[in-house]
Amino acid sequence: VAVALYRVLRPEDYLDLDTAALDNYQPSLSAKLLSEFLGVFMLVLTVGLNLVNGSPATAWSAAAALMCMIYCLGNISGAHLNPAVTMAVVASGRKLCHHSEGVAYASTQLLAAQSRALFIAAGPKKADYIGLGPGPGSDYTLTQAGLVELSATLLLAYVVLSCATVPPAGGDTKTKNSFYFALAIGSCVTVGGFAIGAVSGGELNPAVALGITAASGMQHPADTVDHSFSNFVRLGIWEMTGAFVAAAFFKISHSKVYLDLQAEESKDAGCQVIRTYDFGLARLHKVSGQKMSLEYA
Repeated sequence: VAVALYRVLRPEDYLDLDTAALDNYQPSLSAKLLSEFLGVFMLVLTVGLNLVNGSPATAWSAAAALMCMIYCLGNISGAHLNPAVTMAVVASGRKLCHHSEGVAYASTQLLAAQSRALFIAAGPKKADYIGLGPGPGSDYTLTQAGLVELSATLLLAYVVLSCATVPPAGGDTKTKNSFYFALAIGSCVTVGGFAIGAVSGGELNPAVALGITAASGMQHPADTVDHSFSNFVRLGIWEMTGAFVAAAFFKISHSKVYLDLQAEESKDAGCQVIRTYDFGLARLHKVSGQKMSLEYA
């Protein structure tokens, strides 16, 4: 299965492409969506199995799974693996992810979370409560849970924008990203999981939250399911808000990125005007030459 997925996700490795063509190769949208599906699939499975088995190391395990998937899939789809991260990338502009592509990403991520919930629910259940947000008898309110989810998701999305969407500092490098970008992103999940896990669950990801909600619906009574789904919607709003705030902070802190982009676009526009002008002159000379030929004839 791994070999089959590799061949589908990386067809360029099986094509006879020269170095220049390989450097400019762009994965198809279907490959990008499959990449997002696979990454979220593995992430939700990891989180879910940790929860159903009552593991005390869920944050470490989830961070490791996320880091591995980012390193594996980052140069295919960007390895967002999170609707909030996709929203932050779209909101940050720079044409890294168009709106329609962002909708496709988020839909695929949520679908992957739903499908993986079936495997989680079918496994053994050692934890008393597998739900989203403050559980029964919790000392924390949903508003408190939402605020900490907003803060942690903001951190995660900001780190993704700062480490995975801009070239690293220090001049020319062989890669477009810092080699440690996935480790930095995964560390945000570790921080969030341990810091706010007792308050909200520390999902930082609407797709993971949906997977937990769906698994909860298969293992708990209906009233608990309604409670968990309500928390999913409300906490999802907090998480997506955190993504928007992260994009706003990124635009402020990385204003040079946007200035460089504007300068590059202006340069490209100037080159296009020159090419158009040269083409017009060439056409004019050609027409003039043909007209003179007819007059002499």
